[in-house]
Amino acid sequence: MRKILFLLFFVIVDQAFAQSVYVEDRKIYVDGEEYRINGICYARGEGNGENSGYTFNDDIPLLVGANINTIRTYAAITNVTELNAFANAGIKVIMMLNENSYTWYVNQFKDHPAILMWEFGNEFNYHPEWFGNNIQNWYNILQDRAATVKVLDPNHPVSTGHGEVPDSQALNSCPSVDVWGMNIYRWLSPDSAIDELAAMTDKAMYISEAGADSFNINSNSENQTQQAQATEIILNAIIDKSDICIGVTLFEFCDEWWKAGDPNQQDPGGFSNSIPYDNFANEEYWGIVTRDRVPKLSYYVVQEIYESTSLSVQEEPFNISIYPNPVSDGFFNILNPSNEPLNISIYDMKGTKVHSQQIIFDSIDISGLSNGFYSLVIKSGERITAKKIVVK
Repeated sequence: MRKILFLLFFVIVDQAFAQSVYVEDRKIYVDGEEYRINGICYARGEGNGENSGYTFNDDIPLLVGANINTIRTYAAITNVTELNAFANAGIKVIMMLNENSYTWYVNQFKDHPAILMWEFGNEFNYHPEWFGNNIQNWYNILQDRAATVKVLDPNHPVSTGHGEVPDSQALNSCPSVDVWGMNIYRWLSPDSAIDELAAMTDKAMYISEAGADSFNINSNSENQTQQAQATEIILNAIIDKSDICIGVTLFEFCDEWWKAGDPNQQDPGGFSNSIPYDNFANEEYWGIVTRDRVPKLSYYVVQEIYESTSLSVQEEPFNISIYPNPVSDGFFNILNPSNEPLNISIYDMKGTKVHSQQIIFDSIDISGLSNGFYSLVIKSGERITAKKIVVK
């Protein structure tokens, strides 16, 4: 497994720039470069009476800070400003489509650089009652939608979020599905499902859901330490299968209060399942951040693991040191042993340039910037690199 630091940078979105994403030999590639999904299932806490009041502008700095490069949605994002913001932050989207209304969306957004894959269905195989009590009806729909999307957009794969490992019926019925996502809750061992699917098909796969909640039903209290421990074991188990699995979208980004009681408060409640460490899925405690966007201990586990396992999109062209980082006194320094002039640009989370200057070796004054995450883009001639800086 390659462990190369992913150089995160923001770019101003050009809607005319269409990337080519394809799968080959169980791998996924973006413009010819291997891509690893270091992802999170993304919802904001909006449903059944809950409206958390937070937007993508609040969430993107947290996603970037956790080294998340991919989000998986449960509904299509129709706000182009939001899609632009994700693209500018270097975050790609596994975009869930409505199987009953999707062609217009694909036609409108197929060239958007935020799109990684199209996806149909989240555990629909658990609900044959939605399809005339015959699950084959769903597989027929999935095959038809996947085939149609591949005609409309040959530059992006099509996936599905299957509950557990798909059986031969599912696999044989859906040859147009390029990537099989699997929602796997097997205590601390999602890797066993990866091996099972690999023995059945040579199709690409990823873990579309896995993880642990932060509430322990046995002690009737929150236990963030246990969630962090389980998250570390689960993510590492998946990463150890990187030769046959293209990544994971951990479940989930933030706690959602609408799932098990009063949507205006956080309630324990859920159902029995093979979840560490109490065999119970507490539906409102799955986030790596709270509903109010405070990082839990598992957030920092994700941050560390995803940083160490990201695939590089470019080689580091400069031998440059930046210090201190995080920046707490309004200044940071750039040590440039080559003594070549450097063009420095700093972008905020929305992709807006907030500072620029040319230096050789100097202190950069950013005392006017608000706290948060920024992209430092460094250019010299044809060479370019980018680094993440944090202002505190």
